[in-house]
Amino acid sequence: MINDERLALFVLLGQSAGKAISVTPEIAHSEPLTISETYDLSASIPEAVKEANSAAVGFRLFYVFENYLRQFVFEVLSAEAEETWWDKIPTDVKDEVEKLEEREEQKAWMSVGARDKSALMTYPQLLRVIEHCWKDNFEDIVRDKALLQEARHIAHLRNTLCHMSNITEEEVDRIRQIMRDWFRVVAP
Repeated sequence: MINDERLALFVLLGQSAGKAISVTPEIAHSEPLTISETYDLSASIPEAVKEANSAAVGFRLFYVFENYLRQFVFEVLSAEAEETWWDKIPTDVKDEVEKLEEREEQKAWMSVGARDKSALMTYPQLLRVIEHCWKDNFEDIVRDKALLQEARHIAHLRNTLCHMSNITEEEVDRIRQIMRDWFRVVAP
């Protein structure tokens, strides 16, 4: 029969061994990354798959935050019936989005589905729209422009992740903190 002390030691040793294995680059990641039914990248390039899984956390946070901001901008700007939301967008953003629309038409052979203008706006463009429409549309809801500045500060982290580089856990925590700040004021 195992006493509590031996059981605790056994669990601790198991956790230590698991951590040691997880940081060893040449050992395959426990979560497969397949490109076909028979080819798992975690077995052939385990270090890259481990990095990808690590980067996925920050990417997932930005995926949620950016799409939340997109929906937020659309809903706020659509609240008034006298003007369409698109009419309130600054000219420079409109021009950039229209160029993206043209590229989307050229790439119609790709299976991305139809996307409206709001789906084509980038993270920095969404922040630009909020700032441009601040007085008339966002000031009463967001109340503190510091939140907008915080969101701008993490744009570099978003670009780093989207350009296939990893960020530290400290920076992932920064993203989480800024999302918490936003969601305290503007709940999703």
